[in-house]
Amino acid sequence: MLKSRLKGFFVTVDGPNGVGKSSLVNAIVSQLKQLGFDVSETGEPTNSQLGRLVRQAETIYNGRVYTCLIAADRYFHIETEIIPLLNDGKIVLSTRYVESSLALQNLDGVEFEFIWAINSQIYKPDLSVILTASAEILESRLSERSCYSRFEKSKTRQAELDSYMRAAEFLSTKGFNILLVDNGTVSLEQNATRITEKIVNLLNQKGE
Repeated sequence: MLKSRLKGFFVTVDGPNGVGKSSLVNAIVSQLKQLGFDVSETGEPTNSQLGRLVRQAETIYNGRVYTCLIAADRYFHIETEIIPLLNDGKIVLSTRYVESSLALQNLDGVEFEFIWAINSQIYKPDLSVILTASAEILESRLSERSCYSRFEKSKTRQAELDSYMRAAEFLSTKGFNILLVDNGTVSLEQNATRITEKIVNLLNQKGE
């Protein structure tokens, strides 16, 4: 894992399909900007040629092959976008990061040890937010979509939730600052405020 800490602040927001990651990130970005912070929003897979390949390859590849493609896109993301933004002192929020790999690729039959081995040199977030909601809520939200990913089709929502909990426990042993947030019964505005306040508090501690 990259050891040196940069002057910016890196936050990842992750969780099972249908949990509301994008909407919550948009709300957090809005609150942080209102407070006067310089914020950039990003996500994975990236919008690069490699990221587009990852999206297109979901129905073609699986297991270790697909895990390696995702890791390659993540390193590209770190090198070309995340690190430059952090060097500029920005708060960077990423929708999806290594948490997704540990949860989804493990469901795809890949061992945590292999997933971590090829992701062990990533830049560690200052805060890793993992969203949760009941399987019933997730299923209800996904039913409004017109198309489904391979994981949405082949895995149950409860299996995804359980896998993210295992990923959270694993990353905690690796020194990740994990924040679990119920994004099912708690309002988006409340959660955005809670996470924004957490980021501001951590920034204040970092500046001391």
